[in-house]
Amino acid sequence: MKIRDIAELAAVLLQRHDIINTNIFMQTEENALVKSEIESNRDLRLLIRCVNLVAKEIACDYIPLLHTQKMTATDGKIPYTQFEKILLEIKSVKDEDGNAVRYFTLPECVAVEDGNYEVSYAFIPRDKEFFDDMDFAGTKASDRVFAYGAAAEFCLISGMYDDALMWERRYKDALLVATRKNTEVIMPRRRWW
Repeated sequence: MKIRDIAELAAVLLQRHDIINTNIFMQTEENALVKSEIESNRDLRLLIRCVNLVAKEIACDYIPLLHTQKMTATDGKIPYTQFEKILLEIKSVKDEDGNAVRYFTLPECVAVEDGNYEVSYAFIPRDKEFFDDMDFAGTKASDRVFAYGAAAEFCLISGMYDDALMWERRYKDALLVATRKNTEVIMPRRRWW
């Protein structure tokens, strides 16, 4: 799932033919035409920004993105600058043997004994460009969820409040489905006496 695909779906949902008819969505790789079209089309730039905003909202509030990284603590600290991605919340810290260890989060670092660790954490996705892949591969968040959210943000920013409310409802309903746990319901066996 790429930013391009979500922006195109959002433009179709919003019936923004001025964005759809730019032929930018037919391009397969980044070239001068794509760059000039993005620079010149304010609404297209806004739509890309809305997709990025929705991705951050989903990652922070609904479907956490997890990353595991091997890190080394020196002087009892792992500075936040060593994290490859933008840290949202640490899920676990394990030593080389796979045992969970105690740690403390401080304003500038993670306090833990010196050594090598495997740190699992939730992260905030960075802003993506037009041809970049989303970080949500393997999750139940479909491109339609992102498109609904982007359409709601686009309408809100553009001052179309009634349309924004409609797309927001669809977005929240789609998020509810995407975050629902698939558990099997087992009914007790009936007995016939």
